[in-house]
Amino acid sequence: YAMIDKLAKIGVIHKNKAANLKSGIAVYINKLS
Repeated sequence: YAMIDKLAKIGVIHKNKAANLKSGIAVYINKLS
């Protein structure tokens, strides 16, 4: 998550895209557990 936040801060990825990535990762982690 921190890495995604950093990328969003520098503007490498859009803030909305960062939020989408985070929710996608959360869903993925939930599937694994």
